[in-house]
Amino acid sequence: MLPLELKKIKENLLNLSKKISKKYSYQFGIGLAEGITVTSRCGSIESIEHHQDNKLGVQILCENKQGFAGTNDLSNDSIDKTIEKAKNIATNTQPDICNGLPDSNFVTSDNMPKVDIHHPSNLDIKEIIDMTHKCEQHAFDYDKRINNSEGSTFSYGHTNSLILNSKGAYGMIQATNFILSCIVVAEDGKSKERDYEFSTTRDFKKLESPEKIGTQAAHKTISRLGARSIKTRVCPVLFSPEMSVSIFSDFLSSIQGDAIYKRASFLSDQIGKDVFPNFINITEEPHLPDGMGSSPYDGEGVLTRKKNIVEAGELKSYLLDTYSAKKLNSVSTSNKGLITNIIIDSEKEKIPNIISTIEDGIYITEMMGSGVNILTGDYSRGAFGYLIKDGEIKHPVNEITVASNLKNMFKNIIGLGDDIDRRSIINTGSVLIKDITVGGAN
Repeated sequence: MLPLELKKIKENLLNLSKKISKKYSYQFGIGLAEGITVTSRCGSIESIEHHQDNKLGVQILCENKQGFAGTNDLSNDSIDKTIEKAKNIATNTQPDICNGLPDSNFVTSDNMPKVDIHHPSNLDIKEIIDMTHKCEQHAFDYDKRINNSEGSTFSYGHTNSLILNSKGAYGMIQATNFILSCIVVAEDGKSKERDYEFSTTRDFKKLESPEKIGTQAAHKTISRLGARSIKTRVCPVLFSPEMSVSIFSDFLSSIQGDAIYKRASFLSDQIGKDVFPNFINITEEPHLPDGMGSSPYDGEGVLTRKKNIVEAGELKSYLLDTYSAKKLNSVSTSNKGLITNIIIDSEKEKIPNIISTIEDGIYITEMMGSGVNILTGDYSRGAFGYLIKDGEIKHPVNEITVASNLKNMFKNIIGLGDDIDRRSIINTGSVLIKDITVGGAN
């Protein structure tokens, strides 16, 4: 249904674009999305939401000036008015020599790479509800201390997007996404904790079972009970895969083109410099089958490609779109509004059961706040975790702060775990970093 609707809108856009004067360049971006979200809580259905979202973005360029306008109404009249708004904005803004559409390496109907991210499934609503009930019930059955729930939720999304511009770029992407999650609460005396687990995938057949998600949510929650404070120390810190994702996300933010040309990043002028230890490799792989970040092209139609971002610890590439590339006298890396699958790898063997290698340290599984300064690299976030002694978890710890500088954190990585988390666009296992200040009770 959605692709047929998108095809009709494409034809309407082509007809309307004939009315645009040749002195203008233009780009249209269309997104159609539909899906369902079901939440059950304590054995009852809490909500069933059907969602549908349509959007059109129009970019008009003339004499190095550009204007943007958008609408959710995809009727011909609304599209026509949106085009006129974008033209008016372009006419009344200041010129910038770096404005412009990509001149080469853009997607067409003949060269679009294949990405296996579209797996539609005709799910029955009763089947979905049953899935959420089972997920939550397995959590309750795990331990009697699990005495409350914030719900189990299943979401399904089906998206279609299209890009079309006056340079000849044309591409369409279809994608699906499935998520099953569970959040539960445990109580033991005066101690009360919550935690969660989730699974997400492009293909429903690859979604983790309700039993596994519910059981893992309960296990993580129970393990948090009895948390204690610790004294401030400098020690090795092991970040769980989920928390490692956030650290590498900070790295990616630091090498975005706009941060670099504005000199708003501590990694400005670092191409060719050692940023990580020499065993760390970071690559972007945009065409992985079922990849959560897979895409054949970026937000301005530039074809995506595999690239080395960090090789043997050395920073090889920033993440640039056409505008930032011109600012930096470089070329687009196909990262306009998009980062695809990021693979964190090691030339050293990844470490199984990495906790067992730590004599005295902290294992971080949750961080709070946003105390990361991309300009300076200063890093300070509230955290929850576990004290490690002689290769074993001793007890949970709370009310702690992790403080360092990203530059030092990257250089002080001493090992990667083999527990790879593939649920986000950043694929990484646990990361062990030496000499981090963990603030606790004085």
